[in-house]
Amino acid sequence: MKILGTIALAFVVLIASLVCLLSSICAVSGGWSGSGRAGFAFTALVFLGVAIGAVMLIGKLNRKP
Repeated sequence: MKILGTIALAFVVLIASLVCLLSSICAVSGGWSGSGRAGFAFTALVFLGVAIGAVMLIGKLNRKP
């Protein structure tokens, strides 16, 4: 179960990091319509927090007893 949890959390980290990267690019470039930078920046920060939280959970899950 420990291995499956690690794999699932690694997948969450991967997806959250990609969304964070794409949102950051959109926030810097101004987005598709030239507005909404704050929304993209907020999305990037939220998914950055999700990625950091998942990495912390991976560490907690794989701690030796």
